[in-house]
Amino acid sequence: MMQSFDRDEIYRLIAALLKAIQNGERPALSAFAVSPAIHEEIIEELEYSGEQVTNLTVPPYHLAFKPDSSGRVPLDVYPTEDDPQSRRVACQLWSAGQRTDLTLMADYSEKQEAAALTFRLLETQ
Repeated sequence: MMQSFDRDEIYRLIAALLKAIQNGERPALSAFAVSPAIHEEIIEELEYSGEQVTNLTVPPYHLAFKPDSSGRVPLDVYPTEDDPQSRRVACQLWSAGQRTDLTLMADYSEKQEAAALTFRLLETQ
């Protein structure tokens, strides 16, 4: 059976990751394993997508874990093949109250004393 995860914690962490990306502060970024070079790439990807970095948000909590009309869950958490204690988190980013084509991907690990989120990639759907 898949172990349950703490939705509130994952929501808080993904919001903190997005905020770290927006603020570009190294200590906050390194907490999510984002190097300055990776941060630069993320910002370039965001600019290329045409989205204002500062306007991006995580989905509203009341909608985050519910499938939309297409069946897609805005903040989806699912097991990874390689590690039973790890979950992949895929968070559809929003801007001005609307969904964007951007998805923030990270790995959530319950191995440590404190759960941790590690940035994986930002992709455009």
